[in-house]
Parts: sequence; C-alpha cells; structure tokens
Amino acid sequence: MSGTTTMLPQSPAMRCATSEEVAVLRERVARVEGGHDNLREGLTTLSQQFSDLRRDLTRTVADNAAQTRREIMDRVDDMTDTATKRDTEISSRLARIEGGLKLTSWVTMTFIVLATGLLGWGQIGDAAWSFCKRAFGYGP
Repeated sequence: MSGTTTMLPQSPAMRCATSEEVAVLRERVARVEGGHDNLREGLTTLSQQFSDLRRDLTRTVADNAAQTRREIMDRVDDMTDTATKRDTEISSRLARIEGGLKLTSWVTMTFIVLATGLLGWGQIGDAAWSFCKRAFGYGP
C-alpha cells in the first residue's frame, strides 16, 4: 500500500473551496481573533477599573469611618470635660457646706459648754450665798 494514494469517494454536494474563499475565511477568522483580543483587552481594562474603584471606595469608607470616630471621641471628650467641671463645682460646694456645718457645730457646742458652765457656776454661787446667809443667820 505504500506509494498509492487512496481517494475518498466524493458526493455530488461536496466541493472544495477556492483560494479566494479560503482568503475570505482567513480574513473573517482574523477579524474574530482581533475582536477576541479587543474583548480581552476591554475586560482587562474593566477589571483594572473595577479594582481601582473598589480600592477608592474602601479608602473612602475607611476615611469616613476614621473621621466619624474622631468626631465621636471629640464629643465624648467634651462631655467628659463638662462632667469633670460639674463634679469639681459640686465638690467645692459640698466642701463649703461641710465647712459651714463644722463651724456651726463648733459654735453650738461652745455655746452649750459656756451656758452649762455659767449655769453651773450660777447654781454654785446661789448655793454658796444661801449657805452664807444661813451660816450668818440672815436666812431661813
């Protein structure tokens, strides 16, 4: 069988393409391949743009979150400062009230001690006077 060419039977509907038809077909294939390359480049460009957009959105969201945190912390600091000022003012008022109460208590106790002492000395004086009047015969 070597050296012999086998020919396939041809049907009447089958025919071979001419060189012009092959050239047109190659041109169409080249256009499809070019379109495919353009689509691939377009998809690569879109993918890069999407990646850039995602990066920018992520950065923007992170920046906004950081700004919001700073604003909240500033407000918390202001509220803490206000509460500290109020606490200091209340503590000062309470200290003044406590000082006034201590002074009032000291004055009251001093007055009570003096009054008791004077009343005691008065009673001692009255008793001595009565004794002397009786001893010298001037009283009952």
